Amino acid sequence: MAFSFAKTVTYERLRAVFCRAHAAPVFVFGNQKSGTTAIAGLLSAATGEALTRDFRGAREPYLGPLMRGETGLNDFIVRNAWSFSLPIIKEASLSFIAPQLLEHFPESRAVFIIRDPWANIRSILGRLRLRGDGDAPLRDDGTSLNPTWQSILTGRDLGLEPDHYIDILAKRWLRAAQICEALEDRVVTIRYEDFNRSKAEAIYRLVDALGLTAHNDISGMVDHPFQRSGQSSASMTKFFGANLARIEAVCGPDASRFGYEAPERGAQRLAAE
Repeated sequence: MAFSFAKTVTYERLRAVFCRAHAAPVFVFGNQKSGTTAIAGLLSAATGEALTRDFRGAREPYLGPLMRGETGLNDFIVRNAWSFSLPIIKEASLSFIAPQLLEHFPESRAVFIIRDPWANIRSILGRLRLRGDGDAPLRDDGTSLNPTWQSILTGRDLGLEPDHYIDILAKRWLRAAQICEALEDRVVTIRYEDFNRSKAEAIYRLVDALGLTAHNDISGMVDHPFQRSGQSSASMTKFFGANLARIEAVCGPDASRFGYEAPERGAQRLAAE
């Protein structure tokens, strides 16, 4: 696995020698497991524009230094010019330097995807085969996570202080939400839940909002599994147990501004109605 990763990074870097970054790529931002892969894939399919969907140069050991400002953004882009050369770029980790990227690419347009924090964090943990009610992010089968996910779950990539893994993921969601709000009209904001209710229509509206042109019918591919699902059939309360309250403590006020509420409060409100 490590050999394959090294080979892929070398391939990306060699290609970068002969490439220049696109002058004004469209960025698809959003926390991990917030719907960025599906929306980027459908946006590419609708417009016919080529897509960079994740790249090894944006993983550890390169990710953390970039996020923490130890690696200069211009140097990072030059080293990954091949990955930045296509008209649509989706790499979830870059969402945490979205302001810097949009300053570097002043003509770029971007979409920022927000998802219910409880569902978002559960999906991340499901994708990694981790429990939500534990004291540490340990797999039942004893296998290890790759270095990038270890960095994300400990908050090292964002320079966060050591904390419970659920608190770290909640702070990660919060950081992404605050970046999205701060960018205001510089990005088109989409709630994953709104996209999920009417996928094709949401993509066509996004195409218009970004000033692009839809050349292709995507109605037959909206349910294509662009990424392995991280869903769990357990209720939020059962999945997270006592850890559920950690998410509201960190995300609650910001989540409410996006129209989200804690699962138990939502259940109580529906019961009262």
